[in-house]
Amino acid sequence: MTKRFIINGPFVGEMGSEPALEPQEGELLCRPLCIGLCGTDRLVFAGDMPAAVFPRIPGHEVVAVVLKNNSDRSFAPGETISVDPYKNCGICHACQSGRPNCCRSNKTLGVQRDGIMREKFVIEADRAYRVPNDKDVRRFALAEPLTLALHVIERAGPVKGRWCLVAGVGNVGSMVVRALKAEGARIIAWSISDLSLRTAEKLGAELCINAGDPNAFEKVMEATGGEGASVVIECAGKSEVVEACVKLAAFAGRVILVGHSKQVSGIKGSDIVFKELDVMGSRNSHGCFEKAISWLTNDGDNLNSIISHRYNWPDAISAFQLTTGKKGVYSKIVIDFPD
Repeated sequence: MTKRFIINGPFVGEMGSEPALEPQEGELLCRPLCIGLCGTDRLVFAGDMPAAVFPRIPGHEVVAVVLKNNSDRSFAPGETISVDPYKNCGICHACQSGRPNCCRSNKTLGVQRDGIMREKFVIEADRAYRVPNDKDVRRFALAEPLTLALHVIERAGPVKGRWCLVAGVGNVGSMVVRALKAEGARIIAWSISDLSLRTAEKLGAELCINAGDPNAFEKVMEATGGEGASVVIECAGKSEVVEACVKLAAFAGRVILVGHSKQVSGIKGSDIVFKELDVMGSRNSHGCFEKAISWLTNDGDNLNSIISHRYNWPDAISAFQLTTGKKGVYSKIVIDFPD
């Protein structure tokens, strides 16, 4: 028997046991070194993710060691990997259009199917990516959320020299800031959290604005010469922030929605038409893992600043409970397993 963490209902998580897993054909048996928590894990724990049916084992951001290989991929026991957590159908319109990241039947680890919050887990070998097994190997727990940021940059198009505003600079938003910086963008960070804004500044934001400031909108307009931002990226997952993004975007600008806002928005069609805005979603990622691993190999120290809390595996419930508190007191939470 091995240990696993399971969510049985909203805010009800517990450590328990399960039979030892064996990899089926095409799978790897792995042991986690660390697992990161993200906004999706928070939503699953709170019962606010309709796609997740209880009971559910959470977790999808991982650095792990291969224990056994039952596939034709050349992974050797002891190699270290990160995991692409998505599983697409291959036949729907999105998959056939070369965009499997938004497959209509997508099954993400820890959401539509059980995840990896366990002492040992199995994963399809074609979802595994080697990472350098160096002294800071645990930083690669950030690989999966970084792929989301890199996908956002692909959706944004050319940003060099342009003002780009990131609304909501938590886990993914912070990485979007870093990715935009690497592309030569001028970045405005917009958040209600001073802690998040300080992190965004370290990662390259040129201007940090607290959204609660009564002059916040005017400050964006002043910085951009009255135009607004060329690209506005919403990472907060709130309808009022989506509305603000439309207002903050320049005429002929682009608004990219990353956060999972489920409230009805007050945006009018004319708000978009008058500015002729390009409004698009950005979901998951496709083909970004190798680039993310390369980034973390060369820029890991900067991105490590996103991690605010670390818990040991036996204290997993405490890590999830932290996500239920006031936002802005944490950024990235990582659960460490024994070496």
